[in-house]
Amino acid sequence: MSTDPQRPLSAWRFDGTLRAYQADALDRVDVDAGEPLHLVAPPGAGKTLLGLLLAMRRGGRAVVFAPTTAIRAQWVSAARGLAPDSAAVSDDPETPAVLTALTYQAISVVDSADPFAGLARRRWLDELEADARTPGEAERWLDALASSNPPAHRRGIRSRSRALRRSLARHDAEALMASLHPHARELIDRLVDVGVETVILDECHHLLDHWALVVAALLARLRAAGRAPLVIGLTATLPSPDDADEYDNYVSLLGDVDLEVPVPAVVREGDLAPYRDLVHVVAPTAEEQAFLGAHAEALQVALHTTFSVGEGRDFLLRALQPPEAPAATLDPPSAGTPAHTAAETPSGPLAPPPAAAPDDSDAEAAAIDRRLALAFAADFAGAEAAAAMLALTAPGHPVVARMPAVARRAPSTDETVRLIGRYALEHVLPDPSREPDWQRLKRLLADFGYALTDRGVRRSRDAIDTVLSSSLAKDRGACDVLARERAELGTRLRALVVTDFVTHGNTHGGLLGSAGAVRTFSVVITDAATQGLRVVLVTSSTVRIAAVDADVLLPVLSAELGVEATTAPCDDDPAALEVRGIAGAGIVRAAARLLASGAVDVVVGTRGLFGEGWDCPAVNTLIDLTAVATASATQQLRGRTLRLDPAWPEKVAHNWTITAMLPPSSSLQAQPDAARLTRKHARLWGLDVDRPTEVVRGIGAALGAERRRALDAVREKTAGASHAPLSGLDAVPPRAQTRAEWRVGTPYVDREEAASVIERPRGAPAFSTSVVAARALGSSLGAAVALVVLGLGAAVLLPHPVGSPVAALVALCGAVAAVPFGRAWVRTRRQVNDAPETLRRIAGVVWDALVAAGRVAPVPDRPIVETEPLEGARVRARIRVPSAPVPAQRTLAAALEELTAPIRSPRFVLEIDRGAGPFLVRVVLGRAGRGRARTFVAVPAEIGRRRDDAVRFAALWRTQVGPAALCEVSGVEHLALMSEARRSGGFSEAARSVMRWD
Repeated sequence: MSTDPQRPLSAWRFDGTLRAYQADALDRVDVDAGEPLHLVAPPGAGKTLLGLLLAMRRGGRAVVFAPTTAIRAQWVSAARGLAPDSAAVSDDPETPAVLTALTYQAISVVDSADPFAGLARRRWLDELEADARTPGEAERWLDALASSNPPAHRRGIRSRSRALRRSLARHDAEALMASLHPHARELIDRLVDVGVETVILDECHHLLDHWALVVAALLARLRAAGRAPLVIGLTATLPSPDDADEYDNYVSLLGDVDLEVPVPAVVREGDLAPYRDLVHVVAPTAEEQAFLGAHAEALQVALHTTFSVGEGRDFLLRALQPPEAPAATLDPPSAGTPAHTAAETPSGPLAPPPAAAPDDSDAEAAAIDRRLALAFAADFAGAEAAAAMLALTAPGHPVVARMPAVARRAPSTDETVRLIGRYALEHVLPDPSREPDWQRLKRLLADFGYALTDRGVRRSRDAIDTVLSSSLAKDRGACDVLARERAELGTRLRALVVTDFVTHGNTHGGLLGSAGAVRTFSVVITDAATQGLRVVLVTSSTVRIAAVDADVLLPVLSAELGVEATTAPCDDDPAALEVRGIAGAGIVRAAARLLASGAVDVVVGTRGLFGEGWDCPAVNTLIDLTAVATASATQQLRGRTLRLDPAWPEKVAHNWTITAMLPPSSSLQAQPDAARLTRKHARLWGLDVDRPTEVVRGIGAALGAERRRALDAVREKTAGASHAPLSGLDAVPPRAQTRAEWRVGTPYVDREEAASVIERPRGAPAFSTSVVAARALGSSLGAAVALVVLGLGAAVLLPHPVGSPVAALVALCGAVAAVPFGRAWVRTRRQVNDAPETLRRIAGVVWDALVAAGRVAPVPDRPIVETEPLEGARVRARIRVPSAPVPAQRTLAAALEELTAPIRSPRFVLEIDRGAGPFLVRVVLGRAGRGRARTFVAVPAEIGRRRDDAVRFAALWRTQVGPAALCEVSGVEHLALMSEARRSGGFSEAARSVMRWD
């Protein structure tokens, strides 16, 4: 390397051995190309060394930004191991060196000034328009609020000004610099003046908001000084693109990923420990269940009462009966407005009532019908909610009498909250005298997990979610897991138990007790299952040990930290002692050393301290009690167990998630912790539970098919469902088996593939209605063939010349009927007898429709279906397109998942085995299905965006799969059809997307 004084980092030296993927990264990237380097690798994969080596190759002075002081300290330690002089490395923002390590916070402190208030109004108007208001309505509402309630208006402007700082700064770096605190501006000036040329962004998934913009401003200043800075982004996981603005900040700074090292590759290389993700499901305590039942009932009573009389009732009527525009000003239908054909118009007992006849003497009823149509056309979801609430609170009202039968039902909780949010914005907030009512509604909704703001109601954490996520039963479940792990590992057990908070108090009007790390620690040290384990609680505010362990642990803590530690009794727990005289980052690092030495068996702490940047290779068991479900936080937390342990070369890690689910007997419907479980594992790689020779991403790496079905049965309150199959404690393979299944040291391709997996009863038809349809079409086909035979027979038996024309006519009629009947019969019979072939054809239709809609690019191969038998007379079908790019594979998998899942709110649905096609087939299928349940599937959103694409999809389905009719469900006249479609299920099991690595 060069020792050019302008490139001081080029004099640094690394004398060790690189891992294969580290060497590959150095070979594949160019530090002088003028583009940012974006590298993704799991915790423990050596990202710190890789970042330093890239900076050394570039040679110029460098600055490293890290999210925490602990991670900053790791960079300082690693850099001093490569530098010829320790003075070349600094973590002091006042004295930058050849390499300076800082936290992001050091340059991100903002000033108290607010230069963006002038743009906040436009942001507010955009939000109101997004909540189904017209631009004019939004302007009038905001003007009225400014004049009627100035304090509320000023609060709204201030909150949006803060958000605007980041969005405006994307386009104006000077505006951002002006908003920074003077100390932050001075630091940026020092970094520019010292000659920084390389900027390393560690854990760069944090760069979603203000930090990303401040770093961008620093880069702009470096470029303005005539430099071409190299940006190196290092992270273990990519952020979610859910927030478009934040994700744009991230992508604009770092660009696409240049190199990604998946966790399985590092495990297969032998540089991370093999692991298994495990799940233990518990039921909340009896007290928690009783509390939740009473709380949910109180919500329904409180909210429904609001709309029973007076202004609340009037609000519902205005929502359902908007004023009609003068006839002369009504806009004619657009030329592009779709209209149902007779073949594709829903019919039957649930069809909407016909419009009032011209001679209808009840003019008021006709006017009600017209205004109902206007309400549903303007805001379908809002009108549906208002209709349900009016039907509940005023069932005898004339408007209710004119609504479709399916609209006369009880509203859901979400619909009720949507209504009360709109009611509060329109009738409470604008009136300053009703400030107490506004605050009362805010408190009421907050108790049930909804935040009432000046832009509407947004879901937050509700009582059910709060109780389940912090259930006392989860602490007890952690004890059961620790006991199980100790039974396998004995004295090798090194466990980390992680919670969200130190303490989580009573925020939901009667929530039982407090939760958090303090309570978890108290449960662990007193539970019979964990007796004998030495446990320490480490948080930012307290360190505790069990009183029975004081004689052993107190001297060890004092020796580790070099201070005289003392203890004091804990007022809230007589079994625990608080350790005095130690605090800060030192005890966090000491916890790692105590675990490694075996002085401590279990550390209980919070995600803020142990979720990122804490290294303890000895940890072999993680118990996750947190409510975090983001990909980045989940993967960072799992990374605590994956580092190799020099003291145990055969280490295998177990990562446990404890999930609380209400029992099937509960009257409550929500299961937020179960939904969180799926999200937690969505981006995690692991061994497939049912096919351990495969590495997959998602819940299949934590729960096998049988336990997933048991979980769904509890969630759906299926008869006979119970928690018993969900325990997970008895379904853990030995660690030696897990290690063997990972095949450490064997070759791999390093390839990802997305597929759809459907598990169904063996021999079951693809659609339940196909059996009846096939019989009806078979009978009709037989009749048509009989006509042909009859005609041919008549040609022989009847005298000439009369017989021949009659016979020919009869035979021709039979043949004309037999062709469409035969085609339809073959397809419906295939749906009955050959479900795998039907699935292959469905996948082909979806793929062709996606290609035609421009959602994916065409490839030579067609989707293939691979089947394998399962226990319990079931079969698994895997649908994939191997030659397609991974993004296209994901698009197909998502479309199939949407098509087979329960129907929610699609624009189009397909009615299976009914409807469109040749006239005779329609007649036969209509008669066969009369009085029977119908089957619908959703047209995937990627296909249903445009009507032409949906029509093409339906035509492909009819030619490749079987009879089907396309129905658009977007107005009040389709309420009955949508209600029936939501009740029906197209498939007995929905498809799920699976990512596989090999």
